[in-house]
Amino acid sequence: MNRWTVHVKNFGKIEDASVEVAPLTLFVGDNNSGKSYMMTLIYGLFGVDFFFEKYNFDESTIAYQRCCEYVDKLVRTEHIEFYDLEGNDLEAFQELLNEVLKNNSDVFLRKLFNREMEIESLQISFPSNLKLEFRITREPETEEHPESVTITLTEKHKSIVSGYGSDVYKFQNDGNGHRFFISYIMQSMLRGEMGSVKFKQRIYFPTARTGLMLTYKSLVGTAMQDKFTLDETEKNLLTRPTSDFLRELSSMNTMRTRERFQTVLDFIENNLIVGHINVSDTPTQDFVYTPEGTTQELPLYVTSGVVTELTPFLLFLKYTNPGAFLIEEPEISLHPQLQWQMARVLIRLSNMGLPVFVTTHSDLILQHVNNMIKASKMKNKEAFLQASDYEEEDLLDRDNIRVYQFDVQENHRTKIQQLPCGDYGFEAMTFYDTLKKMSDEIDQIEAEG
Repeated sequence: MNRWTVHVKNFGKIEDASVEVAPLTLFVGDNNSGKSYMMTLIYGLFGVDFFFEKYNFDESTIAYQRCCEYVDKLVRTEHIEFYDLEGNDLEAFQELLNEVLKNNSDVFLRKLFNREMEIESLQISFPSNLKLEFRITREPETEEHPESVTITLTEKHKSIVSGYGSDVYKFQNDGNGHRFFISYIMQSMLRGEMGSVKFKQRIYFPTARTGLMLTYKSLVGTAMQDKFTLDETEKNLLTRPTSDFLRELSSMNTMRTRERFQTVLDFIENNLIVGHINVSDTPTQDFVYTPEGTTQELPLYVTSGVVTELTPFLLFLKYTNPGAFLIEEPEISLHPQLQWQMARVLIRLSNMGLPVFVTTHSDLILQHVNNMIKASKMKNKEAFLQASDYEEEDLLDRDNIRVYQFDVQENHRTKIQQLPCGDYGFEAMTFYDTLKKMSDEIDQIEAEG
């Protein structure tokens, strides 16, 4: 994935924050402190569409002109050729990206939160050593398109995104040609592999996923009867991530299963829900749960909370092509033992190339993360793995995780700090302080007893 950092000022309760996206990103801290706001913002940046959503570009700026010059260089090639986006060219696209976000922040946030939102500053920065590679090919001439060009952004020789330009004459005289490619390039800088030709979905799992899972057909049906969609409308009281969750769930193609995350699917079914999620043979294609050791299919509304909580994860892993998971409080309804197992799931997914973003109040999840970071550096790592039921994909490289603590201050504004990773992992005072108070209380009660 592309590593970048989002910088915000005065966004909701958040005073000031800089959050780097990583293969595994954890948000911990106080309730009602802005964790979901920040994760929703990242979700929106992964899916922003600068061209088709008609964002305003100021074509008079130096940054825009520099980006046009770069695109001109790309489309003028007569042969298959590779170009790198780096250095000064990358800076130009970063500058233009931030110009567009600044000029369209109200539109961007309105589409994302389905309400007016205020933000003083929203900027993105990329590592100075980032290099993106573009491959140029010419398509065969046709009457409809006398000459067209394909730009494919690749990362480590994997196709990321491609787009078609018009013929050379139209490209020279129609500003949409530049806008099209510039938009694709900026989107691909943010999306990384999610911008591939076979688009990978970023999936947001809200805290209300059990309720949405049990009622999504009624919600979608009501929306259709009332003649409004789950897009941004005056009647839709849902944010974009939740609307997208319902839409993807209701339109999921269950005729084709995916094999990419099969080992994680097996792990969840064997160790967390102890059973299987299937599609019933009824015309409505309801999802059903079959407990291990039986053949009885149970509708989800009579199953336990752990089953309804984890069913959406299983479905999106099994039937879609996810590009990122953004999960609010994955510990909901889970016994401490299962929170531990869920932490293993999160690490495994991130190690398999699926970026995972999590808001959590679980000290157990963070402790397991710390354990796996330490285990990855053990001198006798192989012996440890042999003696336990862990495998290499359970271990975690500290460079692949970022942890941010959200603290509400006395002025009711939130301060966000990136937690350092020491020899023993991450120390989240938001958990430690509470556990310390409880421990002191126990000592006092026992002393007086």
